Amino acid sequence: MTSASIRDTVAAVAAGSVSCGQLLESARLAAEAHASLNALAWVDWDASAQAAHALDVEARAGRLRGPLHGIPVSVKDLFSVRGMPMRAGTRAALPGLGAAEAELVARLRAAGALVFAKTNMHEIALGATGENRWTGDVRNPRDPARQAGGSSSGAAVAVATGIGMGAVGSDTGGSVRIPAAFCGVAGFKPSFGAIPLTGALPLSWTCDHAGPLARSVDDCALLFEAMAARRTDHGMVPRTPRLAVPAGWLAPRMAPSVAARFEEMLARLRASGAQIETVTIPPLPLAWTCYTPIVRAEAAYVHRAALAAGGEGFSEMVLAPLRDGAGIAAVDYFEAMRVREQVRTGLDRALAGFDALVLPTSPVPPPLRGQLEVEVAAGATMSAREAVLGQTLPFSLVGLPALSLPMGEAEGLPASLQLVGARDADARLLALGRWVERLLG
Repeated sequence: MTSASIRDTVAAVAAGSVSCGQLLESARLAAEAHASLNALAWVDWDASAQAAHALDVEARAGRLRGPLHGIPVSVKDLFSVRGMPMRAGTRAALPGLGAAEAELVARLRAAGALVFAKTNMHEIALGATGENRWTGDVRNPRDPARQAGGSSSGAAVAVATGIGMGAVGSDTGGSVRIPAAFCGVAGFKPSFGAIPLTGALPLSWTCDHAGPLARSVDDCALLFEAMAARRTDHGMVPRTPRLAVPAGWLAPRMAPSVAARFEEMLARLRASGAQIETVTIPPLPLAWTCYTPIVRAEAAYVHRAALAAGGEGFSEMVLAPLRDGAGIAAVDYFEAMRVREQVRTGLDRALAGFDALVLPTSPVPPPLRGQLEVEVAAGATMSAREAVLGQTLPFSLVGLPALSLPMGEAEGLPASLQLVGARDADARLLALGRWVERLLG
């Protein structure tokens, strides 16, 4: 497993000091070594080796396709990839996607990426644990008894264990950021619409995003630039970054170990010149109440044909919320959409004058597989779903860019910091993320 950044690795490929074939072989060896974690849904090593050879021929001739030339990248199994099957972690019939290959995958190939594998996921992306009756659970690389997060579970495990240098995930309520946090890597959910979703299986088309997972913020930025077809090098960090903390909302939600780690990180940021202020965002608790009806109603519509046929092929864990979504009345769906606008307005106002909101990505360490409740502040308990998703879903619900990056450990397990930026300020947020990452080491 190479520890070099994507930039340095591409430079090494151009200089001839490392080959694309060697990068792919490193991914293959990592996949064999960590097969028990169940990260990969599909891979053809022979076909990938042929693609790596073609990239090496071009590199030796002095031709690089782009800034990702030869970088092995895996793709979550809800995006269409030419020559690869797609099952989205289910046995149910899937709707047609109308594209032989997702547009973001084509853009990665054009930038030189070696798209080599599909990664496992929570069934149809409707869940945050990575547990799957059909494909088997994806296991946390730090402790296989624990959740890897979801729904882009295999993507995070692949990056964390060196099965490629980057991965593509999707994020409807936290599905890039939660597994990134649980597995100790970086994950970026961009602004709504920044990366095209043509050729992706929808879950909730008004909340869905695509985003990269990688070992560093800069690696995520390079993958994002390729998929979004936009540059981020114009992002600047102010001399005194202004960061907002929704402390009153966070306090009762956090496990003591995460709260302690978070306070240490805030102290380090203050010592490095950041101005940190406490803010109150009254509509923030409303995000939870409107998210579920919106996502479940839209998911039920996406899968309406399979549901009308009896729902065969969905596990009960997914079939129950889909049927619940099918029963949501139009008036309740529209009321949830109205409440979402309150959340959107409240978050936009809270961010005015700040460079980012800052909070833990997850308020608790990675739960055990199958664990339904977690302990939070003052010995209270909360459902694992609400604790974990509650920290991330407000920002996908309203389409704000959000970045998850490691902040050390809590209880010997990965802990993660989340930065949330203003709408369409993706470049500025990534620049801030690089700065924070350097401070935190």
